[in-house]
Amino acid sequence: MLRAIIFDFNGIILNDEPLHFRSMRDAVAELGIRITQDEYYAEYLPMDDAGCLDAICRNHSVKITDEQRARALQVKPRLYRDCLQDGYPFAPGVDELIRAAAGRYPIALASGASRSEIENALAVKGLLNCFQVILGAEDFTVGKPSPQSYLLALEKLNRAMGDFFAPVRPHQCLVVEDSIGGIQGARAAGMICLAVAGTYPREKLSAANRVVSSLQEIVLDSLQELYED
Repeated sequence: MLRAIIFDFNGIILNDEPLHFRSMRDAVAELGIRITQDEYYAEYLPMDDAGCLDAICRNHSVKITDEQRARALQVKPRLYRDCLQDGYPFAPGVDELIRAAAGRYPIALASGASRSEIENALAVKGLLNCFQVILGAEDFTVGKPSPQSYLLALEKLNRAMGDFFAPVRPHQCLVVEDSIGGIQGARAAGMICLAVAGTYPREKLSAANRVVSSLQEIVLDSLQELYED
C-alpha cells in the first residue's frame, strides 16, 4: 500500500540537469579538466557538488589543493545561479502533481542540491509548504546511489507525522526519480521507484518499477497498482 512519496529535485521538479553540467564543466575547466556531457551524465549526475568535484578530479588523476577545491565549490553554484537569470526551468505539470500528491499523502524531497537552491525554487511556485520534509546535500553524508538520503527522508517524515500514525515502512514509500543512480538508491532503500524519462532515455531507466515520459503522465489513482505485487 502506498503511504508516502519522496521526490527528487533536479530533473524532476526542475529540468535543470543541463545547467548543472555546464556549471560544473566550467568550474573544473579552471583546474585544467575537460568533461563532456556524456561523462557527466554517466558518472556524476546524482552526486552533490562536493562529491562530484572529488570524483571528477579522481577520475582525471588531478590533485588539487584545499584552496582550489574551496574555490571550485564557490564557483560552481555561482555559475548555476547565473544560468537561472532567465527563470527557473520547472517541469511541466509540477504544480498540479505536487499539490495533488500533498493533498493525499505525506511527501518529502531528497536531493543532492543545496537546501537553499531547493527552497528558493519551491518558494517561486508556492510549493514550499507542500513538503513535510526537505533534505539537501547538507543533510546526509553519502549521496545517491546510496539509499541514505531516502531512508533519512522517510525517518524524518515519520517523525513529522507523529505518534498518531503507524510508521511508514520503506516498501510503502514511492520515490520519483530521473537518474540511474537515483533509481539504484531507491531500490536499495527497499522503496518502489517511478522514473521520469528526460534526463535519460526510457531504456536506461528499466530498473525502475514504472517509467513515464513526463510528470503529466502520472495519475495518482494508478500508483497503488505498483503495490499490488
